[in-house]
Amino acid sequence: MNYQEFKSSVTGFLREALPDGTELSMVPMEKNNGVRMEGLSVRREGGRVAPMIYLDSCYLDYLAGGSLKDICRQILECCEDSGFMERFDVDFFADYRKIRPTVVYKLINYEKNRELLEKVPHLPFLDLAIVFYCLLADTPVGNATVLIHNSHLDMWHITCSELYRDARDNALRLLPAELKPMGEVLRELAWDSGNGEAREEGDDELPMYVLTNSRKSLGAASILYSGMLGACESKVGEAYYLLPSSIHEVILVPVSVVPGAGDLLEMVRDINATQVRSTEVLSDNIYFYSPESGQLSLVEHS
Repeated sequence: MNYQEFKSSVTGFLREALPDGTELSMVPMEKNNGVRMEGLSVRREGGRVAPMIYLDSCYLDYLAGGSLKDICRQILECCEDSGFMERFDVDFFADYRKIRPTVVYKLINYEKNRELLEKVPHLPFLDLAIVFYCLLADTPVGNATVLIHNSHLDMWHITCSELYRDARDNALRLLPAELKPMGEVLRELAWDSGNGEAREEGDDELPMYVLTNSRKSLGAASILYSGMLGACESKVGEAYYLLPSSIHEVILVPVSVVPGAGDLLEMVRDINATQVRSTEVLSDNIYFYSPESGQLSLVEHS
C-alpha cells in the first residue's frame, strides 16, 4: 500500500467511526529543522481545537510492520481524547500563572530553523537557539509538548527574559540531567532490546559519557543547566569535546583520547546524514569545553 492509499484508508476509517459533523482536513505542518510533514486535522462539530495526527509517522509505522487496523484504532483513541485539549485550551493555557510551572526549554539548530525562529521567542546559543515549550505530563494521550510562540507572550504579557527565567528553574525540577558512561548506556539499550548478553566486553571502558535528561527527550538542553558543564568536567576528569548526538542527548569525549577534532567532526556529520532523523539533528558542528575558561565554544574547522 502506497502513502496515498494509506491516507485514504485512514481517513475513510475515521469518517465511519467519528460522529457526523466531524471535519477532516490535511494540513502541511512545519517540524524541527524546516522539515514539513502532513497532518490530519480532526475537528469535532463546534470544537474550538483539533487534534493533529502526523500521517507521515503513522505510515512509517505501517511500513515497519504495524497493523493498519491497530494504527487506525490508535488514531481514533487520540481523537476521542480531544475533550482534554478543549479544557486545556480554554481553562488553562490563557492564564500564565497556571502555565508557568510547565514551561521548559530545548535546543534546536539556528540556521535550519530561521523561518520558525521568526515566530517563536528564542535566545541564540553558539550555532543553536534556545526555544521554549510547555511540558504536559501524564495527559490522557501521554506526555505532550506545546511550543510557545510570540503570540503567547503577547497574550501572557511577559518577556522572553521572564520566560527563560521560568524555563531555567522548571527544567531542573521537571527534567533533571543524567550523565552516564557510554558503556552503561549501551548496556541499558541492550537490555531494553532484549539483547542483554549481546553487549561487548569492555564497553564500560569506553572513555565517553552521554548527557541527557530524565525523560531522555530533548535532553541536549541539559548543557544549559547552571554548573552542568563544570560538573561534567569533574566527571570526565579533563577538558572535553561535546558532540551533538541529537536534540535528545550529547556525547562528551575527553581530549586525551582523540588526536584532534577533525575525525570527531567527520563522524558527527556522517551520523547525522545516515542515522539521525532529519527532525532530530541538532548540529553538524562540535564544541569544546575548557576548564580554564569554564566556557563551551564552537570548534573552528577549515
